[in-house]
Amino acid sequence: MSVHPINNQLAGMKATQVNFGNGETIPKIWHLPTWKQGDETKRIAVLRDIAMRSGRDPRFATMCVNILKAHNIQPRDYKGQANALLKWVQHNIYYVNEPSERLQDPIYTLKVGYGDCDDMAILLATMYESIKLDWRYVLSGKVKGKDTRWIEGTPLPNGTWSHIYLLVGYPPFQPKKWQFAEPTLRGVDLGWDIIQSIENGERILPEMAGTDTVNNDEEQKFFDKIKERKEKLKEKFDIENIASDVIVASVVAVLTSKLVNLIEKNFFKKKKKK
Repeated sequence: MSVHPINNQLAGMKATQVNFGNGETIPKIWHLPTWKQGDETKRIAVLRDIAMRSGRDPRFATMCVNILKAHNIQPRDYKGQANALLKWVQHNIYYVNEPSERLQDPIYTLKVGYGDCDDMAILLATMYESIKLDWRYVLSGKVKGKDTRWIEGTPLPNGTWSHIYLLVGYPPFQPKKWQFAEPTLRGVDLGWDIIQSIENGERILPEMAGTDTVNNDEEQKFFDKIKERKEKLKEKFDIENIASDVIVASVVAVLTSKLVNLIEKNFFKKKKKK
């Protein structure tokens, strides 16, 4: 029971289904010719329409319950449910950027195992919807040059928006607790928020002008070590020899890999301390 446009519309916006001519009837990607003509509230309405209707597909409820059981999440542990489904999307759907905007049906996202922030947010919203956890879309971007978030249902400021994620509420029916849910970044916990992260001096998402900067002495030592080792190898081997270039590149690649692991370890260590 995939989502199909009603009168060729999704939330009032013209929508045509894009298939690849292989005879399958499962919707794959939605082409929305007037996507850029509406404001963010209209675009969010389209995403909500897709997630809410997809969330009524019993296959999603069955899949989500199986995930929760596999992680030993108890009935009525709503925070545990929200977190387990978030972690599942983080670790089972591969995040990719898109050359231009397209929207994937959540069943198609499951099938291919990848998507951008829109696709992953739609999928996670669909999963929350299927077990009656309340949710809202969240946009992050800049308003008058300041990093800002907008939560669905609140007044929309005039800004430039570059990322989308979720806010999930529990218990069902009358939520008393709301937490952010970031599906595109593996390892971050329920409640982690990119805007709060930026305010804490961390910029890790390229779409939010993120940069992978070295910010402590230990990481700087790794860069110095790479440079030093590379120079020593150049002195030891004839740099005009192709084989020596391969040796230099191999050693640098190993040290760089260790640096990446260190950066990730330090980043998530900071998260745990907070």
